[in-house]
Amino acid sequence: MKKIVFCVILVLVLVLLSACGSEASSPAPAPSAEVEATPVPPAPSASSVLPGSDIQASPAGSASPESPVPDEAAADAARACIGEDVAVLFEAIGEPKDSSYAPSCLKPGGEDGELYYDGFTVATIREGDKEIVWDVNVNAG
Repeated sequence: MKKIVFCVILVLVLVLLSACGSEASSPAPAPSAEVEATPVPPAPSASSVLPGSDIQASPAGSASPESPVPDEAAADAARACIGEDVAVLFEAIGEPKDSSYAPSCLKPGGEDGELYYDGFTVATIREGDKEIVWDVNVNAG
């Protein structure tokens, strides 16, 4: 009996994991005039590696070009836009430096977006012509 329960739970977990990110059941997205960029992961910093590594922390007050210091006022303004249309965000802090989109795990047929600003990233959910601000993540730097 324990084996059957374990197998049923395992099958359910695998079904849930395979459903997220599956492109087989979703229709192909319409061609877009905009080019979607793939984000490049930031270089490791002293705070993101294990103790004893040979990466040196940058001196206080100097920001590396890979990890810009977040503009706290802009990040706070972006947080105030959570749940709002992305147009409200653009009015508050301007257009992002870059963006990327991928098929959504949250909304079938939608897209998850990342808008890249100096020092923080804004996560969005796009469904049709509607794009909503979902979250704001300050980049570790």
